[in-house]
Amino acid sequence: MSVITVIQGGIAALYLGAAILLWPSSVRMQRLAIALALLGALLHLGLFSLRWQDIGQIPIITRYEDLTVDALAVALVFLAVQWRLPELRPAGLLTLGVAGLGVAWALFHSRGAFPMDPSLRTNWLIIHAQLNSFAIGAGTLAAGVHMAWLAGRINSPDAAILAGRLAGWAFFLWAAMVAAGSYWASLAWGRYWGWDPIESWAFATIVAYAFVLHLRHKPAWRGKRWAVVALLPYAMMLFTTYGLLLIMRSIHGQYLFK
Repeated sequence: MSVITVIQGGIAALYLGAAILLWPSSVRMQRLAIALALLGALLHLGLFSLRWQDIGQIPIITRYEDLTVDALAVALVFLAVQWRLPELRPAGLLTLGVAGLGVAWALFHSRGAFPMDPSLRTNWLIIHAQLNSFAIGAGTLAAGVHMAWLAGRINSPDAAILAGRLAGWAFFLWAAMVAAGSYWASLAWGRYWGWDPIESWAFATIVAYAFVLHLRHKPAWRGKRWAVVALLPYAMMLFTTYGLLLIMRSIHGQYLFK
């Protein structure tokens, strides 16, 4: 077992341990959980930097790199938001749980490095990939708030407003990701849009988020009823990013299963 595997396993354990400790309402337990999550994030940033230095390019190409970077974005988004809004810490059960599982799942994929094709050597790929990671971070936190709110762990009178704002950020970042990817596709493949399976599902996710954000302004759908429906576009986001390539072929999957 390599040192990197041990470190990555430790990061996953820190995130998952923090997720469990964040569910109780004890302030002391929540502070311990945040400390564990911060330690995990620092190790995670170090792992990301080492990978970048080792392969000589930003690590966003393979499925191993994709999962590792997405998990880091999820953890960082949660840590940043809970610092300003500590009442949302119970959402860490899902958020840090997803981050921990993402880091662990990455270990089941090859850590081999693959030099970027000429079509990938553009800053627009980096912008596209990072917007994707932070959209997943915002979407995961929004879903965590929805679930904690539904379970009665978040009782703030502003829970509905905060959940809506987070879902709005997920929608904005995902839409920006699709726009950046479209421009990158015009540079790499000579077309802005081709109705590739991932492109189609990414667009469908935008529509789903737009529908849910519109629905929350309807009096009949305000409150926890809306929170249940708001989990749908998040599920679509995860399926588009991680599940679709398991059942369908896509030009986006050239490196992801190596």
